[in-house]
Amino acid sequence: MKKILFTGIILCGALATVSAQPAITVPVVNANCDDGPKLVGGKPDTVATPLDSGFISLFNGTDLKGWWEDCNTHTTDKTKGGVWIVDPSSKILYSREEGQNGDILVTNQNFDNYEFMVDLWPTFGNDGGVFNRVTVNGKNWQTTIDYIQGSGVGGSFNEGGWMAGNLNDDPFRFNGGPENPTITTWTTLTKDLNPASFGCSVGGCVAADFVKVWDVNGWNQLRVKFYDGLTAGREVHMETWIRKLGATNWVPVYNEHKPVVTPAGPVALQIHGGGRWKAGSYNLYKNIKIRRLNAEGIPTAIAPAVSKGTGFAAPTVKIEAGALVGQLDAAYQVTLTDVSGHVVEKFSAQQGKLIHPLAKGFHGILLAEFKSKRGAAHIRLNRI
Repeated sequence: MKKILFTGIILCGALATVSAQPAITVPVVNANCDDGPKLVGGKPDTVATPLDSGFISLFNGTDLKGWWEDCNTHTTDKTKGGVWIVDPSSKILYSREEGQNGDILVTNQNFDNYEFMVDLWPTFGNDGGVFNRVTVNGKNWQTTIDYIQGSGVGGSFNEGGWMAGNLNDDPFRFNGGPENPTITTWTTLTKDLNPASFGCSVGGCVAADFVKVWDVNGWNQLRVKFYDGLTAGREVHMETWIRKLGATNWVPVYNEHKPVVTPAGPVALQIHGGGRWKAGSYNLYKNIKIRRLNAEGIPTAIAPAVSKGTGFAAPTVKIEAGALVGQLDAAYQVTLTDVSGHVVEKFSAQQGKLIHPLAKGFHGILLAEFKSKRGAAHIRLNRI
């Protein structure tokens, strides 16, 4: 059975109470629930448009190419499920519970180790989620988008008992509204970084800092790394971050690993059924993308040196004796980030010999951006 949404005054009126979220401007028909992944020539139908830094787009902003609607979970009506509609004029994906019915929107393609990113504008009172390596029946280790009182965003939930052990954890829980969270593990994850770079307190992010890193009336971003745990004896890892759209630094909210085998599978977005959505309201998504990682959570698509700009070659630099060293052919603005996207430091480097001592106590892979008027080079550096 097809689900038809009427547009114009009816839809715009329904959205008027949702913090000025963009309204749907074109007629839309939400298709039938699907029996399984959509195939073209016997292979999964994908979008997979290449983007920067090894990411590929999973959403074309025009339709649901690359996805299928799985109504085997979160709905009592297998023909209806929830509502997933695309507004091509704004390139936004809208999701909404239909009565008591939800479901999941699933990628046709499977993924093993990956980093998933999405821009989102949820309505407070709605319960969504990112389903990692999800099965047909909805079992997965979920990254929560529980934008409701008593739950949080970016935490975890053991959906369908897929893995053993307690994997249900909220980094913070909202008390009455998004402006008033209670902080639990979030403070711990941020205290050893540079909380001031997030706008947080010196000792780590606390409840009062939440509105500094999350826009309660606009777009935000959620980032998930899900890797390893594909074979016996290995641990699966899930790490999550949030930030306001346009912010520089990602704010960590969750980091956990468990010794459970979790086979490769698709990624999905959830509409929780059972009336856990604010009636008539939408969650909005755009710029949905993913990139491959290795079993250590490092992006596989980042080459040792990648340059952008006509006739522009990447500087030759390396880490030696705790310093970034090399010979520069011009002056550069240098930005160093870790693999989580956190900016470690920024500095100006002059033409000639480079010897820049690195911050003490930092360990791991560094990604260095050397930027000049000619272009930008991105260089992956070895462990310190």
